[in-house]
Amino acid sequence: MASPAKGAFLQIGLVAALTVVLVLLAVLQYHWSLEISRAERTRIEASLNTSVNQFRQEFYRELTQVSTAFHSDPTAEPDDFWSSYAERYQAWTRTAARPDLVANVFVWQAGAPNSRMLQLRTEDGKFEPVDWPASLASLRGRVEDESRQPPGPGPGPGGAWTLEERIPALVRPIYNISGPRWRRGEPPPRRVVLGFAIVELNRTALDRLLAELAQRYFAGPDGFIYNVLVESGGPEGGVIYRSDPQLTAASMTPPDAHAALVPAAEGAPPRGGRGGRGGGNRGAFPPRTRGAFIVPSAAEEPWQLLARHKGGSLESVVAADRRRNLLLSFGVLLLLAVSMALIIVSTQRARRLARLQMEFVAGVSHELRTPVAVICSAADNLAEGFVGAKDQVKEYGALIRNEGRRLAGMIEQILRFAAGQSRAAHYELGPVAAEEAIGRVLASISALPEAEGFTVEREIEPGLPAVEADAAALTHCLENLILNALKYGGEQRWMRVRAGKANGGSRVRISVEDRGAGIDPADLPHIFEPFYRGKSAQAAQIHGTGLGLSLAREIAEGMGGRLDASSELGRGSTFTLELPAAAADAEPLRQTA
Repeated sequence: MASPAKGAFLQIGLVAALTVVLVLLAVLQYHWSLEISRAERTRIEASLNTSVNQFRQEFYRELTQVSTAFHSDPTAEPDDFWSSYAERYQAWTRTAARPDLVANVFVWQAGAPNSRMLQLRTEDGKFEPVDWPASLASLRGRVEDESRQPPGPGPGPGGAWTLEERIPALVRPIYNISGPRWRRGEPPPRRVVLGFAIVELNRTALDRLLAELAQRYFAGPDGFIYNVLVESGGPEGGVIYRSDPQLTAASMTPPDAHAALVPAAEGAPPRGGRGGRGGGNRGAFPPRTRGAFIVPSAAEEPWQLLARHKGGSLESVVAADRRRNLLLSFGVLLLLAVSMALIIVSTQRARRLARLQMEFVAGVSHELRTPVAVICSAADNLAEGFVGAKDQVKEYGALIRNEGRRLAGMIEQILRFAAGQSRAAHYELGPVAAEEAIGRVLASISALPEAEGFTVEREIEPGLPAVEADAAALTHCLENLILNALKYGGEQRWMRVRAGKANGGSRVRISVEDRGAGIDPADLPHIFEPFYRGKSAQAAQIHGTGLGLSLAREIAEGMGGRLDASSELGRGSTFTLELPAAAADAEPLRQTA
């Protein structure tokens, strides 16, 4: 068997090793959470950029369908332009997924001084002259200036539509290109501006489109994950769409992602805008394809799409997730540490309990062996006829009686402890005269060998009320306290039993004092534990089972009272029992011996 010092050393080594492991796990967990946060931020940013691009592409696709529907052939005869626009509008209304996206179709015919504005009638598909609408007033000067330019090289068979965000409208010059069909690599043909096609967009339908796209790309099952704002560019910056009515441009600063809703075509000069507000997608995706495509107006800043996480910036969201993960991880580590500590403490307690039980078995064996040996020896002497005188027979009889009582008392202690461990003790409470209970116990122990030569002082306060207790249990509790004083009273062989009122008469206090060696302060907190015996008692080889005081406190608390101890080394000990006083009109029960 390992020595106690070696066992303690092994335990300290185990605790140190487990502590090092926990610290390493905590450090690794911290760095792992940092890497996870970086990866999570990269993933969220990539997902957000994908959502932004899909939003823009879907919006661009809807506008492209409109521009394609009204894209004219520049090689057609001039008189065919007007009829082709009417036919295209009719086809658009029949096949378009969002026919309400187009509010009005205008054609401005150049040819000063006979220039005129025509509006397509939706009823019969014909054009009629109208005055310049107020909603298109900002276009008039630019359109007239461009139409007065002399004929020049054409752009080929394609051509861009311009999104005039402020109106909003799609605008494109109507060219007439004369000469043979143009081929790539050949000199561009001459072009003539016949006018401008103006497709005015329905602002309400445009708002619905933006709301649907925001819901599709920036919301989850429980609502919007990101706040979404579409605002006009430039210093004035008006809000076009917001996913939350409370959103403002200031609340979106800095955005987690932003981009021009309709980016410039490839090769276009860089535009001003929101260069200082967070990261975003500034790349242009409009294809340089044959046919219709759309570019933002050169006279205005393009619409800007802004997205910001509802929980704040991405940095704060990722940091909050990291803090939560760290709390969970460190909580698990703390739980692991507490579990290991509990296991170590439980192991220590189990070892201590096993040691106490072994000491208890050894002590009980010794305690039982002594009276049994005395009884057997005395009985043998009587049986063999070695004792014949009357006085000797009487002496032997008293010896056998005393040892038998001592043996019965030890068995009773063990049985009471076992009963208390298996089930809760039940007490028949009633008024009991404390003075009579004390007198009965002192009388019963006076014949014990331990009581020989003992001075017992008894101080009972006059008019002491009865206590609310179980008479038999109270007697047993007092026996344990008085026997303990007899056993540990030392050479002074003095004991005092006091009884008086406490707490204004609502309780009765009974104290048992001795002038023995006292109890070591290190042992004092443990003396009421089962099987516990102080080091001084073991050193003095005072016999006992370590159950008397434990049973006494258990009885006291079971009857609604309490039992405390105080001691001073070299000056003795005092055990104080407090019990509730019985009602004043209750008649004390008298226990018969």
